[in-house]
Amino acid sequence: MKHIATIEISTSYFHRITSGDGIIFLFFQESLNQVLLNENISLNDIGKRIIFHIDFDYFYAQCEEIRKPELRNIPSVVCVYSGREEDSGVVSTCNYEARKYGVKAAMPIRLAKSKLKDVEAIFLPTDMPYYHEISRNAMRIIQNYGELFEQVSVDECYMDFTKITNSDFDDARIFAASLQKNIKDQIKLTCSIGVGPNKLIAKIASGINKPNGITVVSQEDAKRFISNRKIEDIPGVGPKTSKKLESLGIESISDISKKSIFELRDSLGYKIATFLVNASNGIDYSQIKVRGTSKQIGKIVTLKKDIANFEQIKLTANNLCKSVYENLENKRQAFRVLTLILILENLQHVSFSKSLKLYSASFDELHKNSLSIIHEMISNNSISLDNIRRMGIVVSDLKDISGQDSLLNYFEN
Repeated sequence: MKHIATIEISTSYFHRITSGDGIIFLFFQESLNQVLLNENISLNDIGKRIIFHIDFDYFYAQCEEIRKPELRNIPSVVCVYSGREEDSGVVSTCNYEARKYGVKAAMPIRLAKSKLKDVEAIFLPTDMPYYHEISRNAMRIIQNYGELFEQVSVDECYMDFTKITNSDFDDARIFAASLQKNIKDQIKLTCSIGVGPNKLIAKIASGINKPNGITVVSQEDAKRFISNRKIEDIPGVGPKTSKKLESLGIESISDISKKSIFELRDSLGYKIATFLVNASNGIDYSQIKVRGTSKQIGKIVTLKKDIANFEQIKLTANNLCKSVYENLENKRQAFRVLTLILILENLQHVSFSKSLKLYSASFDELHKNSLSIIHEMISNNSISLDNIRRMGIVVSDLKDISGQDSLLNYFEN
């Protein structure tokens, strides 16, 4: 129980589910221990996390608006046509002008057209290659912020901002605004961002202030926040589960939080019951799942004192390069993309990425390019050295070289 308290999980919750039968706690503790073992995390880490969920607003329709800005002020509907008849098929998504008339995703095209019959509107077929191109460009900007990244679909992703914000939710809000602005400035794409202590809260929060909104929910506010949401707001809860909950007299998330896992287990199964009881209390242990080539290795440090000259910058960069290189060496990997991150006094985020022509596992290559990029970033952005508060180096597009005799041998070959 002492460890549970360190992550600020409600102790009343644990007392409640253990008061009837100690076995319930044993089941829950076993489940928690398994999560911690599988994810290689500590209880203290869970309590300090800051997770972003980034959701691109009305994505396909917004991509069409980027291509044709004149569509922004008229109802625009992106459709999946079946090909059987001219208007057979369904709506994929639409802009907010179309939504004013009741048009929504999955609606038959004929019905959408009937709702828009008295206004000028445009109906477009999907263009998936183009949407994926926009998505890749936006995801690349997000990844350049330099922490754990998980893309879950073409228009949404998670990012762990724990280190870069020093677990400070006020800083997280500023970083969210910076990220939002960078995506809008570079791609003309708006997104909504949810910030929370876990993926569940962040995911729900991103849908609160759409479009182009930011919603921040701290660890302390997580349970109160989710208690005010609808049951169907919990990701993964569909009509079937909702009906089962209704049959048990459960009409709200608050109702779920008053139940024990065993009270729901017979109707829902142990796995779903555990998930729902945890979710209703704002608890989610799932981690960012880094996939494939999106994996990164990096380090971000907070500067303990103001930087007086470029030699001090070089010293910090040298230490960062050593840390990143040691990690690369231990994992037997080479990199091709190098990203430098500078965070200024006002928490403005400045980053720059460089792609090498060939994969490299050389410390000299890492160090030389890092210094070159830093010098260019400071000069091009007119950054005052004493305005730099944090600095990071991240390598990505990694390649396994465990079959080589040595990292140096790989580079020389």
